[in-house]
Amino acid sequence: SSDNGFLLGEHGMIDKRTMHEASISVPLCVRFPKKIKAGTLVKEQVLSIDLAPTIMELTLGKKMPSAQGLSWAPLLDDSQEVEWRKTWLYEYNYEKQFPYTPNVRGIRHGKWKYVAYPHGDNGKLRHMEELYNMERDPRESTNLATNPKYKGIKAMLAKQLQKTLIATGASPDKMPIDQGIKTELPEESIR
Repeated sequence: SSDNGFLLGEHGMIDKRTMHEASISVPLCVRFPKKIKAGTLVKEQVLSIDLAPTIMELTLGKKMPSAQGLSWAPLLDDSQEVEWRKTWLYEYNYEKQFPYTPNVRGIRHGKWKYVAYPHGDNGKLRHMEELYNMERDPRESTNLATNPKYKGIKAMLAKQLQKTLIATGASPDKMPIDQGIKTELPEESIR
């Protein structure tokens, strides 16, 4: 596996804290000849939180009921149809030390990605939302959030984001207030 990617100007942003594919996609290669056939390719998206329950199932043959993630061991058997998650959550909280990234709340839901940047005061969004069709636009080059043609999809995804926050225990959301970019340097201990 690897750490996250890092934006260096793509999408007009820098850092690893956004929900753009270049920063959140993490490669994962697994070799376990007893259980995984060489050349197996899993196309479903798996998350970092899926790793522990998968290792437990593959090595011990046991489920990990307390894990938030899902074992992707069933996805390794291409002879069976597996019901896999349709939606997953991304969240990041504004940090004074790294003020160039606001609060981020977003979901991947099927082929869609919806990203919102809440201020932290439960008020209206102050930053432009993002909406991408990841099948047609995997590099996220066209933000569809302001396109009237996708208004219904954006509204549905905004509701799905709220449902996902509730389902994952992230609601009520206790994010910090986005104080914006400041002129002072990060505290000396992290420079």
